[in-house]
Amino acid sequence: MDICTTVLEKEATQPIAAPKADKTRVAVAMSGGVDSSTTALLLQQAGYDVIGVTGWLIKSGSRCCDTGMIDAAKVCEQLDIPHHAVDLREMFKSQIVDQFPQSYARAQTPLPCSVCNTLIKWGALFNYSQRILQAKYIATGHYARIIRTGEDVQLARAADPTKDQSYVLWGLTREQLKGTLLPLGDYRKDEIRSIADKQKLASAHRPDSQDLCFIPQGVTTQQYLSNFLPETPGPIMHSLTGQVLGHHKGTHNFTIGQRKGMGISSSEPLYVTHIDPDTRVVYAGPKSALLRRDLKAHSANWIMTEIPAQSFLARAKVRYNSPAVPAIVTSLPDNKIHVEFEEAQSAITPGQVLAIYDTSDTLLLGGGWIE
Repeated sequence: MDICTTVLEKEATQPIAAPKADKTRVAVAMSGGVDSSTTALLLQQAGYDVIGVTGWLIKSGSRCCDTGMIDAAKVCEQLDIPHHAVDLREMFKSQIVDQFPQSYARAQTPLPCSVCNTLIKWGALFNYSQRILQAKYIATGHYARIIRTGEDVQLARAADPTKDQSYVLWGLTREQLKGTLLPLGDYRKDEIRSIADKQKLASAHRPDSQDLCFIPQGVTTQQYLSNFLPETPGPIMHSLTGQVLGHHKGTHNFTIGQRKGMGISSSEPLYVTHIDPDTRVVYAGPKSALLRRDLKAHSANWIMTEIPAQSFLARAKVRYNSPAVPAIVTSLPDNKIHVEFEEAQSAITPGQVLAIYDTSDTLLLGGGWIE
């Protein structure tokens, strides 16, 4: 029996009111932040039968779980809608928290928020909302748009390019999109803040979350990893000359493209260009050594209606804050993707997300995990 099924069985004993006859029920995944809170408000104003649902992710000491669930409950009380907290601690720990240091041990830089979207929001909470809460839709506070044409759905960038979050939604299936509402996709962030402020929502002035929710405030990633990974000393070598530049205490302390914190001196700026966890070698070189013309990604997920049998032109994005650039995309066997960029890209990092957009840079076509 999987964790999600166990959660559903535990929660199934709670009495759930039937959906209102004249309204469509939507469950809003509420973190306690202003975005998800305003999502619930907007959907209620639009005439939906709204229920708030929050995943309880961490046992204690977490900013999101200690204050987030409380703020979400306060907003639901203000809106006079039910609020459900679903115990997902076991799933979150085994599938996300425990995997975080293991990714670094394999010289991969993980993106836990993307995993959380797939496993938690559109995994456990999506199933809970449909099966237990009898909701037709789940809604979140992500800034992206769902375009519906008859029975077809497409995932598009948000109207506000500075807040677009479509990149981290690459793992959603078409069926999940059909059961999803993203009302913030047509708004700017300042508009959402203004709406929440006018309605005096409890979360109206709550700051945006910038850090990983399971790393305590004030603790760096390296400090956090030291609690789980032992020191594994090794050399730092120049990627072009092979010269030993210094030594490190563990490859998990580095990520591709890193410049500061290497503990070496050089007459030229040096960046981490490659990490070999097996030999414990960290390679450093000039910025030009970070450039790559192609990549492969695994665990591909396609949102587009049909995957072209041959290579096709698209735009590819290799990190959250980078632009989507022209590339040739090829779907490979074993659920993999090959991407060849029109121009070489810097610091392509294993463990991060590859997102593929159409040539207009509007529709998200799919993605995968960068190898």
